[in-house]
Amino acid sequence: MIIAFRTTIIFLFSIVTLAWLISCTPPPPLLEPEPPVVITLVDTVIVEKEIPVVEIDPIVHTSNNFDEISFILPAEINAQHLWFIEESLREISAGSVKHILADSVRDDSLSVLIAQTIFNDFSADVPNYKFLSATSSGDSLFIHYKLNKMFIDHLIKPYLDTYGFPALKSIAPLYTSHHNPPALEAVSELKLTLPCEACAVPKQALLLPNAPRDYRNGTHRGIDFYVNWGSPVRAVADGVVIRADQHYEEVPSEFRKKLLAEAKQLGHTPSDVFEHILVGQSVYIDHGFDLVPDYRTVSIYAHLSHVKPEIKPGELVATGQVMGLSGNSGTEPSTLGTRKGAHLHWELILQDAGGEYYLGQGWDTEKLYQELIRIFSE
Repeated sequence: MIIAFRTTIIFLFSIVTLAWLISCTPPPPLLEPEPPVVITLVDTVIVEKEIPVVEIDPIVHTSNNFDEISFILPAEINAQHLWFIEESLREISAGSVKHILADSVRDDSLSVLIAQTIFNDFSADVPNYKFLSATSSGDSLFIHYKLNKMFIDHLIKPYLDTYGFPALKSIAPLYTSHHNPPALEAVSELKLTLPCEACAVPKQALLLPNAPRDYRNGTHRGIDFYVNWGSPVRAVADGVVIRADQHYEEVPSEFRKKLLAEAKQLGHTPSDVFEHILVGQSVYIDHGFDLVPDYRTVSIYAHLSHVKPEIKPGELVATGQVMGLSGNSGTEPSTLGTRKGAHLHWELILQDAGGEYYLGQGWDTEKLYQELIRIFSE
C-alpha cells in the first residue's frame, strides 16, 4: 500500500517536473512572413492576325492564231493596269493583222509591208478586238477579248485587193488580152550592168518590185537605188532611146497632190499620172527582143536631175554609157524645191502578145532579190 502510494507520488512528481521544464524552454523563433505578391495590371493590346497581301503581276495570254486574248490582273485594278491592257491590245492587234496577211499573201516581206501600210493609215491603232467577259477568283481578275474577225476581214480586204497579189495586176489593161507575167525561168539568161557605178541591189523589200506605194494607191514596179544627188546614170544594156526628157520642168506641189487624190479615189495609179508626172525627168531605152527570149524589153531610168544633150529619141546607146544624173524629180521634195530623197528608180518592162509586165512581178521577195543579184553580177 505504502509502495503503491510512493510510486504514484513519483509519477506525479515526474509529470510536474516535465511540465515545468517545458514551460521554461524558450519558444522557437517566429518565421518572417513572405512579402505579398503584388500583381500589376497593364493595358491589354489585341493584335489582329496579319493577312499576307498577294501581289498579282499582270499576265497576258494569246492564242496561237491570235483569235483570243486573256488578261490576269489583280482583283483591284488601277490606271497602270488599264494602260497595260491598252498597250497589249495594240501590240497584239499588229500581230494579228500580220498573221492574217501572211496566211493570204504567202510572202513574208510583202505581208509585212502591207501591214505597215495599214498601220500608217490607222496610226498604228487597229481596234480589232472586242470585249468578251470578265470574272474574278480570289485575288485575281480574268478579262477576255476575242478577235473581231468580221471587222478585220472588212479592214484588210481593200489592201489585199490593191497590194496583195501583184502577179494578177495588169500594168497596161487597155491592151492586155492574156495576163501572164514571166516566171523566173524566162529570165534565166538575163545579164545586165548596174545602172549606177558602185551601187548595189537593195535587200529591203520596200525598195524592190511588188512593194506597196500607198501614197498613189499603186505597186512599185522597179528598184530604188539610193545614190547621192548627181550620180552618173548609165544604160544597163545596148538599146535605142525612145524617151529623153531634155527640157523637163517640175510640176507645182498642189497639182501633184490633186492628181494623187484622184488616184486614191480611183483605187489605183492612172497610167498617165505615173508616166508623165510621178517618174519625173526620165530616159526610156528599147532593148528589142535581145535581152529576154519572146519578150520586148524597155528599161526606165526615173527621177533624174539631168539628161545629157546627146541622149535623144532614136539615138543608140551602149552598155554602161552615161545618159544623165540622178535626182529626185517627180517626188514631193522636188516639187517643194529641195533635194531630199534623191535616188534612181529603175525598172525593166517586158511585153508579149498577151500584155505588159515588170521584171519580178509577183515573185517571192527573197527569190527576187537573189535573182537580181545574179542578173547584175559583173
